[in-house]
Parts: sequence; structure tokens; C-alpha cells
Amino acid sequence: MMSVQTKVQNRGTGSARVEIYDWLRLVATIFVVIGHSAYLRIHTTFGGVAYALPENINAAYYSPVMQFFRYLSRWVYGFHMPLFFMLSGAVLALRPLGRFDAVVQSKIKRLIIPYFVYGWLFMLPVKYIGHFYSRESVLQAMQGLLSGQDAGHLWFLTALFWCLIIFVLIEKITIKLGCDSRYLLLMIAGLIQLTYSYIPFDVLKMKTGLSYIFWFALGFVFEKERQERGLWNIKKTILAYVILTIIEFGSKRYGILNEFFVILCGSVHTFLLADILSRIFKNITKTKGWKIVTRNLFYIYLFHDPLEYVVLRLFMGHNWLSSALGCYSYTFCRIVVIFFISLIGGELMTHIKKTAGKILAN
Repeated sequence: MMSVQTKVQNRGTGSARVEIYDWLRLVATIFVVIGHSAYLRIHTTFGGVAYALPENINAAYYSPVMQFFRYLSRWVYGFHMPLFFMLSGAVLALRPLGRFDAVVQSKIKRLIIPYFVYGWLFMLPVKYIGHFYSRESVLQAMQGLLSGQDAGHLWFLTALFWCLIIFVLIEKITIKLGCDSRYLLLMIAGLIQLTYSYIPFDVLKMKTGLSYIFWFALGFVFEKERQERGLWNIKKTILAYVILTIIEFGSKRYGILNEFFVILCGSVHTFLLADILSRIFKNITKTKGWKIVTRNLFYIYLFHDPLEYVVLRLFMGHNWLSSALGCYSYTFCRIVVIFFISLIGGELMTHIKKTAGKILAN
């Protein structure tokens, strides 16, 4: 979810534009919106929704198109959060790490402040509108946000903060001890992920962040390897994509992959898809539309999930799923409309921040 520095020095290959991570961020963000588009029931400490499909639901709800998106949502849910941690680790490896205190300050500004600002000012009020909270429970949820009890989808921000800070601290210590090995980092991260549950305290989803630190480290190691070895050619990439797709379909049918390999295969699948798209649509990255979308992917993540409850309330409250048009509009709104409303919200926030910056400067 972090902004990608678009230019890095690749050893042996000179200066190269790293657009693959922009594509990966885009595909991963679309996947997370799709992943959040199918649920009808979800509960947190102080709120939740529990919708049931109406008896007079139109047959279109069970059409192949609608079934496909629900299948896609279930598939995405199997790996999308580890993928975001891997992506964050890869982005961290794009440039040398600065001073530890500078990293902490940067991530507080980038992750912790948005957690509270968008949690209190957007997520909780919009969820209240969507009947996720009652008048009493929304006030409890506002307090719960302080401890991470009712963080909603924003748990990722604080979990990523702790994961990133602890990983950077380990990296700094290993370098100081003369053990500068990326695979040692990966091994230490794996041990932490296996033992984090024994930590007797938790602060703002710290333990949740540590439960993903191996995937974060794997993304970091992957990018270091990519800088040295480069990417596959298009034939190898497409062949690997096809083989992986067959494996995943086989696993869905016969259950041949465990949770670890479901995450690994789904994440590699997404990376290969992003790589293929980046090669096919080379010129799109030069357009204004591309720049608008990629600079607002973080905002799309921040804004999209609470809007799902507003769509649910509208469609369920007005019994719109009783018609074929209502069923197709329902899925369209939960994915496409929410994506673009969040995009517009992000663009507005960008302009508001710029305007406020100018006013403060004057």
C-alpha cells in the first residue's frame, strides 16, 4: 500500500523504471475491493451486520457472472493480506534504509496518523450510516479504535507499522553485528512469526503485525533478488502463469495445497498477472489517468470498505435484489462504483492537503 519509488539502480542492469510494483499495487487493490464485495455477515467487538438473502431473490443472483465474482472473492481472501505485506517489504527494499528514528517518524506519519484520522472521521461515521453500528455502539467503537479493538479494515495500517519497524530494527542489528544476510533476516522473521503468540501484551495490533512478518521479509528478499537477477522474459512469465493457474484450480478441486502454499501461489499468481499487464499495456503508464489512479490507491484502500455497508443497506433495505437489474447493479456497485467513489475521495483529499499546505505556508 505504500508509495513506490519509481526508479532504482539495478545491479548489472543500470537505471530501470520499476513499474511492476505500480501494477502490482493496482491489481492487489482491485483484488481487495473484490474480496470485500461478497460478505453479508461480519461482526466486530462493538458492531456488525448480519444480512440474509431475501426469499424473492431473482435467479440472476445465481448466474455464472455473479457466481464468478463470488468465487473470485473467496479466492482473493485466501492470500490478499499476506500479499500486501510482501508488497510492502518489496517496496522497502527499493532503496537503502535511513536512520531508524527517521523510519519510525515517517511510518507514524504514513500509517498511524491515517489510522486515527480516517478511522474517527470517515470509517466509523460511514459504518454508522450503513447500520454497522448503533448510536451507542459507535461511541464505544471510537474508544475501541484507540486500542485496536474495533479497527475494522484499518487494522492493516497499525499491524504494518509494527511489522515494518521491528523488521527494520532487526535489519539494523544484524548489520551492526556483521551478519548482513537477507536470508538470515528471512529466517529470523520466520521464527518470530512462529512464536509471536507467546508475547504477553499487545498494542495496536502489534501481534497481528508479527503474524505477517515472514511474508514481509519474503517480499524484501524477493526485491533484492529481483534487482540482481531481473525478471523473466514474457514467454517464461506466461508459461509460469498458466502452470500456476492449473495448480490453483486443481487445489480448489482436490485440496492439494495447504494454507502456506495457497498464500504463496496466490501471491505469485498476482505478481505474474501484474507483470504480464505491465508488458502488454506499456503506454498506459504515461497517461494522466494512470497517474491519478496509482497515486490514490492508498486512499482507495482507506475509503472502500465502509462504503460496502452503505450499499448493503440500500439494496437490502429496498429489496432491490428481487430483480435481475438489481442483482447485477448490486455487484457492480460493490466493486466498480465503490472503487471509483474511493478514487474520487482520494483525489479530493490530495487537493485539500495541497490547499491546506499552501495556506499554512502563507
